[in-house]
Amino acid sequence: MKRRTNLKTIAAVATLGLASVLAHAGPEDQFTKYPVGIEIGGVTVGAIADSGGTTTISFDDAKRMGFLDANGDPDFPADGTQRMGGTGGGSVTCHIFRNITIKVQPRKADGTANGPAREIDVTVFVPKKPSEQAGANDAEKNKKTKSVPTKIGANVCGATIDGHKLDFTDVATNDPKKNKRSTGWRQLNGGGGGGGGDGGADKRAPVQEDDNYEDEAVFEPHLNDLLINDVPIQFVQLNLAPVSCMGQQAAQQLGLEMMGPEVLDFENHQILFHAGLTDILPDQQNELILPMGRCHVAIPTLEGDPVVLEPVRVFVLPQSDPWLVALGGNALVPPQTSMWLDSHTHQLFWDLDFRCPGDFNADGVVNTLDVLEFLNAWSARLPEADVNGDGVVNTLDVIDFLNDWTSGCE
Repeated sequence: MKRRTNLKTIAAVATLGLASVLAHAGPEDQFTKYPVGIEIGGVTVGAIADSGGTTTISFDDAKRMGFLDANGDPDFPADGTQRMGGTGGGSVTCHIFRNITIKVQPRKADGTANGPAREIDVTVFVPKKPSEQAGANDAEKNKKTKSVPTKIGANVCGATIDGHKLDFTDVATNDPKKNKRSTGWRQLNGGGGGGGGDGGADKRAPVQEDDNYEDEAVFEPHLNDLLINDVPIQFVQLNLAPVSCMGQQAAQQLGLEMMGPEVLDFENHQILFHAGLTDILPDQQNELILPMGRCHVAIPTLEGDPVVLEPVRVFVLPQSDPWLVALGGNALVPPQTSMWLDSHTHQLFWDLDFRCPGDFNADGVVNTLDVLEFLNAWSARLPEADVNGDGVVNTLDVIDFLNDWTSGCE
């Protein structure tokens, strides 16, 4: 990597009002979520894991779970009201229910259970019925009520439950637009952090958070002292949307390697717009075409060794803070790793060696399916097939993988 010595240190500031799941994906992957199940009062529903924001129950699921009656009114006294920003419907008025016992069931990418269900007492937000929302008309009010999904947020994802934390894993596939994503439990070491074994591969980076005044559980995390293309960055916003972006002047000063125009789809355009990262109005009939570049990112950790995220694909936003640098979910987790945002210690946590090498598809078992997955990736010359890490996908990787596969998992 060429070092640029003539560039000044950049301070990039952005406001984040919307948090989505922290996830690494293939460079084009923007839509897959981490599946998880939750049970309240004997009623089980699907949900997504979201390491930014609070735990929310959708209007329809709240009726099924007994929070709301058939008319959409609380079936038992709520503990308050909160206007919650950062949703697809803008600012939504919600009921607050505190000390609700929920059962969290992590799931594999195919939807099957991954480990036991565990319980935790948590505060949940439930959207109020449309007639109690602010809006210019009935359609706008209804949109706000319907915009809140069922998700488990940082007050669950960052919490310790029976000595475990909910863990996100991501495995690439032959399709660059799809990754296999799952959730599972990670047992913590006695020191309060780290994964299984001696935790020697674990890395942590300190995160700073600013509370959103509208929502006590939506936080605006950022990292300090990163390197982008070897240039020190004083302040980088963590944009928990699936995409990374930066302003035009930042892209120029950081020496962003341009790759040509790319489509910023409507859904992610909405996310960036509501997060205050761009002033361009989303238009569902017209996807936005923007310059796309690539850069190398290194995040310093508490252990001293940086976590290197490369290459990171970044949209250049013409209408935004020109010095904006916002790393999204496609940038924050290196391939074949596991991570979470710990809301108690305010740290990003990576496990850089979360499974045995022979378990190529990360389903917890070493069998012929791993061989098939590897050979498919190797034939397509995907980066994850570079088993020996020499930067080239060739027959040496086949030999190394078969050795790992034959060794199995201890």
